[in-house]
Amino acid sequence: MKIGIFGGSFDPPHIGHIQSAQQAAKALGLDRLLMIPAAAPPHKSGCYVSAEHRLSMLRIACGDDPVLQPSDMELRRSGPSYTYETVEAVRQAHPDAEIFLLMGSDMFLSFLSWKNPERILAQANLAVFCRGDKGEKEKIAQQKALLEQQGHLVCVVENHVVQISSTQMRRLLAFHCADEFLPTGEGDYIREHDLYDANA
Repeated sequence: MKIGIFGGSFDPPHIGHIQSAQQAAKALGLDRLLMIPAAAPPHKSGCYVSAEHRLSMLRIACGDDPVLQPSDMELRRSGPSYTYETVEAVRQAHPDAEIFLLMGSDMFLSFLSWKNPERILAQANLAVFCRGDKGEKEKIAQQKALLEQQGHLVCVVENHVVQISSTQMRRLLAFHCADEFLPTGEGDYIREHDLYDANA
């Protein structure tokens, strides 16, 4: 079995997240892709809405896709959401699976500065999203070569998706014009719970 891990703030989840996840699942041949909102991201000062709302939005965003599986595993832990703990928990639950940790190019390029990166590499392969920019590709190739010299597998996933950040999404939501960038039903949830209006 091949299992992917795709974590993040998902504040809010948007079609770029879902498109990236679906492309990666297909490219890597994943049987399951765990979509995991961080309860308390260690690299950010905080999230704009609660973890519970972000998980609920993610469940709506993933819809009935049989591979994408929203998970509350980081929400059930106390303290900062460190990736190495998540990877080790997935490995413990699935000792025989091939595990891929998905991340954006910026996160990949700073990966060696994360907390306990060696513990992540002991349990999982890395899969990095690449948008195709020449400079980005060169930096990714250098980091990939460095890690592969150490015996680790790094897969590059071409990432031809809608390019929009969560910050841009929150601004659009504040002006009630974000629906085209949201998966079906998520906009209704956001309006029902009055999320983001004052937080852009």
